[in-house]
Amino acid sequence: MNGSLAEGLLPAVLRDLYVGRRTGFLHFKREGERRSVYFHRGNIVHADTNVREERLGETLVRQGLLKEADLKRATGFVLRDKKRLGAVLVELGVLGGDQLEDALAVHVREILLKVLSWSEGDYEFEAKDDGGDEPGLALRFSTGEIILEAVRRIDDPDVIRYALGDVDRILGLSSDPLLRFQKITLSPGDGYILSRIDGTLSAREVMQVIPMVPEDTLKGLFGLLCTGVIEYLPLPPKPPPKPDPKPGARPTPADARPAATVAQPPPPRPETGLAPAPARVSAGPAAGAAGPSAEHEKRRNEIVALFDGIKVKNHFEMLGIPRASNEAQVKEAYFKLAKRFHPDTHHDPSLADLRDKIEAIFIRLGEAYEVLRDRKRRSLYESDLASRAPRTVPPPAASGAEAAAPAPDPELEARFAEESVRKAEQLYGAEKYWDAIQLLEPTLRSLKGKMLQRARVALARNYLKNPKWLKRAEEQLQSVIREDANHIDAHLLLAGLYRTGGLKNRALHEYQRVLELNPDHEAAQQALLELTPEDTGEEKSQGGFLKKLFGKS
Repeated sequence: MNGSLAEGLLPAVLRDLYVGRRTGFLHFKREGERRSVYFHRGNIVHADTNVREERLGETLVRQGLLKEADLKRATGFVLRDKKRLGAVLVELGVLGGDQLEDALAVHVREILLKVLSWSEGDYEFEAKDDGGDEPGLALRFSTGEIILEAVRRIDDPDVIRYALGDVDRILGLSSDPLLRFQKITLSPGDGYILSRIDGTLSAREVMQVIPMVPEDTLKGLFGLLCTGVIEYLPLPPKPPPKPDPKPGARPTPADARPAATVAQPPPPRPETGLAPAPARVSAGPAAGAAGPSAEHEKRRNEIVALFDGIKVKNHFEMLGIPRASNEAQVKEAYFKLAKRFHPDTHHDPSLADLRDKIEAIFIRLGEAYEVLRDRKRRSLYESDLASRAPRTVPPPAASGAEAAAPAPDPELEARFAEESVRKAEQLYGAEKYWDAIQLLEPTLRSLKGKMLQRARVALARNYLKNPKWLKRAEEQLQSVIREDANHIDAHLLLAGLYRTGGLKNRALHEYQRVLELNPDHEAAQQALLELTPEDTGEEKSQGGFLKKLFGKS
């Protein structure tokens, strides 16, 4: 990886190393000056430079974090013992471990901000082996933080438009928990943008629905893409090419139109490919500030206990789920644990010494998820588990279908489905509609009675957040009403759906039904007052979009 520097390029370069979990030195060179940043598995560890006044010692003296006399004394040991300055400062007692982490963070930030000011220069990545002894201390800030800072310093909006590429691609939260739950601090604007990423809207549509300055929205999207929190979803397959017209045939009006009505994205930058290629990039920062010491001790014990069980627990036990769990429950359990045992937790000083154990747990959780999410691999794995299980009583003879694995426990599946419904309702409150839908849809097979109605209503609420899924919402609500004609929430949601779409007679009917069931229902009363007599007359043939969508008169 190498090339020439330009405005807006550095965030994309850092992203490739961060998302790709690369290890090695990223060198920046210009007119004899060299500045380098060391990455270990995608994380920035320390920086170096041949510019004397920008070296670690001189930077710390300039920042008031180190005395000139202490620097001179430490430099002698550095030259004599061939050690790094930071290690010598700790050995001499000049800096503590925490102070050294702060010092390295300050130095890295200064080096990168200096490079950001360059209008020309070259960069080159020198890959290294992961197994070396280079890693050293982890910085207190994550690589994602410095990427966000780099993005926020880009002044030219055209640079960001170029880097974003085709804004008509659909955006979704990262499927990689390492990126989705990283420890970064989002601005209020970035957080608002992130809340609108649900896997159904394109970057262009996100910009249209967010009431922010377009340039700020562009910059926020670029920052979230560069940190890997969100990603472009895979493009649908291209349609087959149209046959060439016969020689001499006159073009039709459609053929005479320009090939595209919007400007095509610029060609990809060969150094990063961020513009046209889907970025391999969630949903939010990791846990915040530390809690009481007793809570920290409990957390440490939890990490150690799970690490000790890595080699003896099967995949189901690692995720803490029964073998009857469906695909949605496997996914929910994995993402919950992946967030809790994300490697960024080692930025917490009280957990820094458990970094290797945390990373091992995270990798093991990923292995379990990859097997259990794939039906074929899961089937083979379950067969292997059954063959290794101890048998105290000879099993009865069986053949064919009778020899298959035991059927799932319906009661256990129902309990998990009920828990999924409760979790989905919480996700709805947090405006995570796509995640809620993913949890709710599989539950409809396992639930009955009141709980099934509750799940259908919750699913309809989430469908209503997407204009393309209004028909799905109506179907779920009508299913609830067929089973329970007195379900107030279903009638109320259906009334709102019809009213928004211009089907006012139907909306009026549903509101009246709500008041029949509950005469004191304020929302229904207010809605009826707002539906004036002229509004509630015969619906026009050119009614709202829902009338056309549902095909009803």
